[in-house]
Amino acid sequence: MKILHVISDSNIGGAGVLLCNLLTTFDKEAVESTVALPCGSKLAQRFLKMGIPVLYLSEDCDRASPNSIWELLRIIRRSHADIVHTNAALSARVAARLCRVPVVHTRHCYFPPTGLLSNNFVRHVAGLCNRMLSDYVIATADAAAENLRQLGIPESKIRIIINGSLPVREVDKNTLDATRKVYGIKETDFCVGICARLEDCKGHDTFLDAAVILRESHPNIPFRFLIIGDGSRREELKRMTAELGLDDCVTFTGFVSDMAPIYRILRVGVNCSCGTETSCLAISEGMSVGLPTVASDYGGNVAMIGESGAGFLFPTGDAEALANAILQIAEDVELEKRMQKCARERYLSHFTAEKMSREVQEVYEQILK
Repeated sequence: MKILHVISDSNIGGAGVLLCNLLTTFDKEAVESTVALPCGSKLAQRFLKMGIPVLYLSEDCDRASPNSIWELLRIIRRSHADIVHTNAALSARVAARLCRVPVVHTRHCYFPPTGLLSNNFVRHVAGLCNRMLSDYVIATADAAAENLRQLGIPESKIRIIINGSLPVREVDKNTLDATRKVYGIKETDFCVGICARLEDCKGHDTFLDAAVILRESHPNIPFRFLIIGDGSRREELKRMTAELGLDDCVTFTGFVSDMAPIYRILRVGVNCSCGTETSCLAISEGMSVGLPTVASDYGGNVAMIGESGAGFLFPTGDAEALANAILQIAEDVELEKRMQKCARERYLSHFTAEKMSREVQEVYEQILK
């Protein structure tokens, strides 16, 4: 079967990494993939290195503009796709319908209906559009599926498939030492990291507030806090860090293309999301190396951690609860070891890329039947 994936990302975000994981683990004899993405997208080189054909879009495919629809009409016809699989990309769904090609749409985000979407009529219209433009909608968490139901998408069109990640590779001691040197980390430091875009919805303020609490209440523990990623709030968060007096224990790494050394240096992974979160790849990647996680109880985080023993949940935005959870792990070596074991087991049973790709392939097969 020939699948045309359309993604609007120009940078390497969660949706892009997820698509890389999916295409890496597909049964290549059964699935032939092509990717359409914006000109200049940083994702292009990743797909080309994987041997995946790339088609470039000159128009913004997120909006259903006539130019974008026309461009994608031509691409879909040239690709002879059996199915168009979109990540957002409204124009691609419209174009696929005009070409009479089945559509799969992945819903990556979760948020309670607010604003116009809190109006029943608007939700009904939005749901009608989604029903018309998608044969199946893949929800990447139970929370995302609930959003789709609120929009009027019938249960028969929704398939919950949790984001899967590739296992983080092993790293030798020399590489770990070199990474610590780059970021000024001592081997004795207790490293706590948040890996997320530097945007409002990721809750970095809560992370910094928790760092203040831990530093002031337990100066005897050599906490080191890593903020991994980039985004529009970078300079604002750096100013906040300086104002809080955290410059000597908080490190901004920027975007990191190879996270393997970072994951193996961290002792606790943190997710402070307060918007859009479904099944976070940073959590599942961390679990693959046995990294205990402390996550907000927002969206899909609850299902990812659950009662697995792989980490703690804390009330969204509650910096004191976050600090207390981190402290429990820092002060209890046996607890940390149990969480490490539970994290690895949970990754293998729930969050592998192979499991995800098998389930997505089943959706394709069901459509073509």
